[in-house]
Amino acid sequence: MTSLTLPPRPPDSPPLAHAWQTLADGLLTQRLHLHLDEWRAAVAEEKALPDVPGADVSVLAQCPSPLPTGDESARALLEDVGLGFWWELPQRHGAESRNQRGAFHRAADTAAQNILAEQSGAAWSDAVTAASAAAAWWVGFFAVIRHRGVHHITLEPHPGPLHEQALGTAVSVVANAMATRVLEAALRDSDDDPALRAAYCRAIEAGVCVEPELPRLIDELAELRLVDLVSTTARWRGRFTKYAGGTGAGQVE
Repeated sequence: MTSLTLPPRPPDSPPLAHAWQTLADGLLTQRLHLHLDEWRAAVAEEKALPDVPGADVSVLAQCPSPLPTGDESARALLEDVGLGFWWELPQRHGAESRNQRGAFHRAADTAAQNILAEQSGAAWSDAVTAASAAAAWWVGFFAVIRHRGVHHITLEPHPGPLHEQALGTAVSVVANAMATRVLEAALRDSDDDPALRAAYCRAIEAGVCVEPELPRLIDELAELRLVDLVSTTARWRGRFTKYAGGTGAGQVE
């Protein structure tokens, strides 16, 4: 039997997890563009969602608050960490704000506040706030079209009903994960900022605390696109299972 010998990795090549993260980010962007017209139609109808009782579609769809005018440093940090799309697409496609604050937005705000602990004014803190706020929109985007999706394991259509509280938890998880990515990038360029290090430690601690709950949350979310959003952003042992197993992404699309 001939053994398979893999070529050595090129020097300074990024870890495999970075490639999987790039794949996950690309799939997320692809799905947004693929389902954008479908989402817009659902938002325009302003009908109640059949699978998320009590959810207000207009609130789920509203655009996050923009970065402060002239805050180029925070914008540059988001670009450096590969999250320019994460902030820009909600700004481009989100519905006009009606000054309503739903449970999703409160969950995102709380996640950012718990990490920042009243730290503000720095580029990295503004970037954390922006990345967290965008999490509410992304979860809301896929929640609006969830009833048209499939179960993440069986691929059967019409996933069962979902409590809005589970979506709020999903926002918290995703917001914390994206904030962690921002803080990691900021730390690489930091001149030893104690407040930045403390914020990063709080983000990691929050991620560790929520990890035991993720399998249950994923079972509740059930729908493929929502599950992929949460499971490939959160820092947990099942993060890139679908890629590590060699399975394709976006198979039902």
